[in-house]
Amino acid sequence: MGEREKANIKGKVVPFTPRKKPRLKKLDYVDPEQKRLRQLREKQRADRRVRSTVIRNVGIFIVVCLLAYLLKEIF
Repeated sequence: MGEREKANIKGKVVPFTPRKKPRLKKLDYVDPEQKRLRQLREKQRADRRVRSTVIRNVGIFIVVCLLAYLLKEIF
């Protein structure tokens, strides 16, 4: 085959269409160790959120008390 013959050959383009459903059924099994680690991470995240909220509220309370004390001393 020469270069000209190769240039004249045309192929059909097949579009790629991914499957809607997987061929194998997926099991709903979760490894107990992974489940425990996920629960631990979620608990740590919730504790961190609560701790930051408490620290912020305590800080606001201290500032309000300080302002009240300063206003009381000035007037």
